[in-house]
Amino acid sequence: MDKRIIRFDGLGARRQYTILMMLYRLVFNRWLYGIFCRNLARFFAADNSVVLDLGQGREYRVYLNDGYWTRFYLYHRSYEPEVRATLDAAAGHTPLFCDLGANAGLWTVYASTLFDRVIAVEASKQTFERLSSNAKGLNHVDIRRAAIFSETGQMMNFVNVHNSHASAHLEQNGESGTHDSLENVETIRIDDLVPKDVAALIKLDVEGAEIPAIVGASRAMEEGSVLIYEDHGSDLASKVSMHLLDLGDICLYSIETGGDMVTELSQLKAIKTDHYKGYNFLAGRKNSALLATIIENFAKAE
Repeated sequence: MDKRIIRFDGLGARRQYTILMMLYRLVFNRWLYGIFCRNLARFFAADNSVVLDLGQGREYRVYLNDGYWTRFYLYHRSYEPEVRATLDAAAGHTPLFCDLGANAGLWTVYASTLFDRVIAVEASKQTFERLSSNAKGLNHVDIRRAAIFSETGQMMNFVNVHNSHASAHLEQNGESGTHDSLENVETIRIDDLVPKDVAALIKLDVEGAEIPAIVGASRAMEEGSVLIYEDHGSDLASKVSMHLLDLGDICLYSIETGGDMVTELSQLKAIKTDHYKGYNFLAGRKNSALLATIIENFAKAE
């Protein structure tokens, strides 16, 4: 049994959890696991869930009908350790952490005891409800339902991808599937979230809207804010990373390799070897004191 589990909530949750963990050992294909997870959930209460202990009184709820979190955080247990290491390295060196594209709020909850203030933004209505539940009662945590983009105040369609909430995204080119659902959501830019003269640590997970989001973060980055962003292995051109490098005066680091500096496309290709995986990188202006401190703390931890 997972020692992080505080309690099982909902009728049959313990039994459902046990079946899921056995199921994953038998089904190595993640797509098949997702199908089995959703179908298994039809035989149990929809609100069956597991509450996990993140330490220091922080709790995070995983619903057992969720094929993403039950696979990546219940079975595998260690989710994006490089992001956790970055938050730890930045703690005490910035008052603000922004969790943008926060999903159900894992990093929001984890960061709640590390920073003076946390801002969490999520666009999907259903996912926002789960974020709200996980963030309930946390001090100094502000949550907002919005989509991160280059401008504030636009109303745009947000695509809830059928059977894959982690792939939900803003509709920018009419790209929605037959079974996907659309929601109208207001946009907000990063420069309108981060106060002036605050160098924030910003986790950006916006599924295809990274470049518009970075455009909307120009002032925050000029003032020393640092981005944690994803560059997916399927993008052979590494468009997000190359956009950042083309801005000039930007430093990129691969946090999955312990903070190695990246300056050209060939390095990105050497790092991103799995076309089905998203890779996390760190970016900031060369004169960012926060960025220098994080990289220095990475070196100390080796």
